[in-house]
Amino acid sequence: MSEATVVGLTPWLPWPLTRWTWWAEPVRAERLAALRIGVAAVLLLDILGTYVPLAGDFFGRGSLGSPEVFDSPTAFRWSVLRSIEDPAIVQAVLALWGIAAAFLLVGALPRFSAAVAWLMSLSIIGLNYYLHNSGDNVRTITLFYLMLCPCGAAWSLGRYQAWREGRREPVYVSAWALRLLFVQMTLIYFLNGLYKLAGSHWQEGDMLQCVMANLAWTRISSSQLSLPLPLIQLLTWSVLVWELGFPLFVQIPWLRTPTLWMGVGFHVGTGVFLPLGPFPLYMLCFYLPLIPWERYVDRWRERGEPKTMPRFGV
Repeated sequence: MSEATVVGLTPWLPWPLTRWTWWAEPVRAERLAALRIGVAAVLLLDILGTYVPLAGDFFGRGSLGSPEVFDSPTAFRWSVLRSIEDPAIVQAVLALWGIAAAFLLVGALPRFSAAVAWLMSLSIIGLNYYLHNSGDNVRTITLFYLMLCPCGAAWSLGRYQAWREGRREPVYVSAWALRLLFVQMTLIYFLNGLYKLAGSHWQEGDMLQCVMANLAWTRISSSQLSLPLPLIQLLTWSVLVWELGFPLFVQIPWLRTPTLWMGVGFHVGTGVFLPLGPFPLYMLCFYLPLIPWERYVDRWRERGEPKTMPRFGV
């Protein structure tokens, strides 16, 4: 690793993290770039598919997010867009947000684009916080990390120019941001599991049945997809065990990959069956840095083709 090209700042780590290679050893820049591209793509889809078509309903004068509703001394969400009423200004802000997402996607001024996207994300939530959910908080968290990291060190316009100039050696970045994101993902699952454990429907195993019986919570009702109670209980309890056991399961080598694949399946399933907006997509972005992209990049450089299904590597 001493001869590797490491870009970006390497933070000071206290003992014993300095002796823990998982924290201290740099990782290939493709992993951070995958996170950048995934978050930017979902953000762009979110802006164009959710915010822009309904901007007049969500923000500005006479809307559900009218300033008199949220602009008060007790408002607990900060926003640089506070008190904006003109719909034209709202549209301009959304256009700026979309441009920042597009720049981030292709790696043009990536850290600046991430900073603008983060500021807009935080401010839009503060403009109408009843509209948003935990997925939007995940979006803000990932954008915050991207603006602090050299997320354009791979798969970006700047890197493409360096590649054309003959600088094609692998690039590494400090792993701290990706490790913190993984810790946050672990806490999200574990704390959600603790919260669910207190619910009687989760304990009895019929929570999925309750969800499918409420058309406000599901896209497919129980009358359309009738499942036997034992199967419903198995699915409900498996989610509970997976979330509570996630911190332990990912530490066990032979359980790590199945645990992460179950997470992917969980978010794909909830995205298909539940009206959660882009939340499942933003959560899936957490998994992108866990794929060893460098293996496939190196094989491609050697004109080889990957023969196996991708494996996650924490």
